[in-house]
Amino acid sequence: LRRLNPLGKVPVLVHGTTVIADSSRIARHLEAHYPDPAIVPPDPAAYAYATLLEEWADESLYFIVGAFKWLNPANRAAALANTVTEIAGGPLRPLAAWRLARTVRRRYAAWGYDRHALPHFEARMRENLRLLGTLLDGKPYLLGRVPTLADVAAFAQLAWMQRYAERRLLEDVPAVEEWLARFGAEPPVAAALSS
Repeated sequence: LRRLNPLGKVPVLVHGTTVIADSSRIARHLEAHYPDPAIVPPDPAAYAYATLLEEWADESLYFIVGAFKWLNPANRAAALANTVTEIAGGPLRPLAAWRLARTVRRRYAAWGYDRHALPHFEARMRENLRLLGTLLDGKPYLLGRVPTLADVAAFAQLAWMQRYAERRLLEDVPAVEEWLARFGAEPPVAAALSS
């Protein structure tokens, strides 16, 4: 991973001889090479809105869901099962799991967060979900009738959250739950989730 991305972060896309790190750059690269179906709106105002929502999902939602994933002991087994299988096989899994969990918890600790901060993250997520529900009010997708990059980014974070104890927070916002189900049923999304 560090050979492909010196920051050591995922996602990284290898497309032929081109290596693209960062989900935003990957989305734009894929849009340029595979424009159908379009996920980046052509209208400048809609593009700006989708880009802002994508950034919010990639930074704010990602950080909160990560806290749920790694700081809540109730989620530890699911977090490791969902992550370690992708980075290590067989006998290396326990060692990779221990090291990964320790590394991520240390990062959150360096920012001043441990499991005692979970109520703080829960309050932030409740507010984020309430706002997301407001954005979805009367619309099937975040920008209207068709999914965009904003939907992809927000869905990616909240789909992970559905695997953890905090999934109960989604139940308080039916518009978000319905949107997750609708977007998850889109044929390309459903195919990606089943692979």
